[in-house]
Amino acid sequence: MYLCRQNKRRDMAQILSELTRHLQQRYPLEEARAIARRLLKEPPMELSTTQVFTAGLEELPVSKQILLGSMVDRLLHGEPLQYVMGHEYFCGRRLNVGPGVLIPRPETQDLVDWIVADERMKNAPQILDACTGSGCIAAALAEALPTAALWALDLSDAAISYAQQNTLFAQNRVQVLKADILQPLSGLPTLDILVSNPPYIPYEECVEMEENVKNWEPGMALFVPDDSPLKFYQALGLRGKELLRDGGALYVEINRRFGAETVALFQAQGYHQVELRNDRYNQPRMVKAVK
Repeated sequence: MYLCRQNKRRDMAQILSELTRHLQQRYPLEEARAIARRLLKEPPMELSTTQVFTAGLEELPVSKQILLGSMVDRLLHGEPLQYVMGHEYFCGRRLNVGPGVLIPRPETQDLVDWIVADERMKNAPQILDACTGSGCIAAALAEALPTAALWALDLSDAAISYAQQNTLFAQNRVQVLKADILQPLSGLPTLDILVSNPPYIPYEECVEMEENVKNWEPGMALFVPDDSPLKFYQALGLRGKELLRDGGALYVEINRRFGAETVALFQAQGYHQVELRNDRYNQPRMVKAVK
């Protein structure tokens, strides 16, 4: 796609309008318009607000047009916007993301906020983020809790790479390690916090999911067998028993279908003060359990 015809100057308002029209091949008008604005304003295009919304500007340089055309083509083939741009925002920080890593969701920020509210007055908490993915939780906690020491675990090489990039700012306070949370862990200290947003979608729910999620985001970060939807929570409860100090807490994001079941699982494992909370969309999404 080449947005500006040869020898014809177009202002930015026209480019925004044409970009929106192209995106309407796949997206409703308002979503197409919002995506168009993000494509123009954020990296790698990174045009200023004035450039995007003020008429009378010269047409984009050819190199920018080629880049923009490539991004639009990828979007029209169903690739998630965040992969196309190479980033997503989480708790106010821009994180690198791409194929092979789960895209951070807004509701996961509510889990981070819960931990920060509980821990912000404590000194040097030891925190493990299991199934870290992009490292979004570890990065947000490292920024919000500047005395914390964190370990971020994942089994995916792609996730490990992105998590390392996204926690680099923390100056070695976050150690990113390859490990399987379903197996016993070694070499870790006694923890104050174990947090995880593990895979929790049974395969039977796949038919209800958006195409750009189930066809692009990594299945190993999303899905669990239909006959064992709580397998990761069972393992996380065991790891918490092994690694948490007495009074330490396990925080997890959950499938809204299994709130009561997750609470019952942790209670059966001997945790107390097990609490289920709703997210910003008023869905049961988070559980805290104290050892």
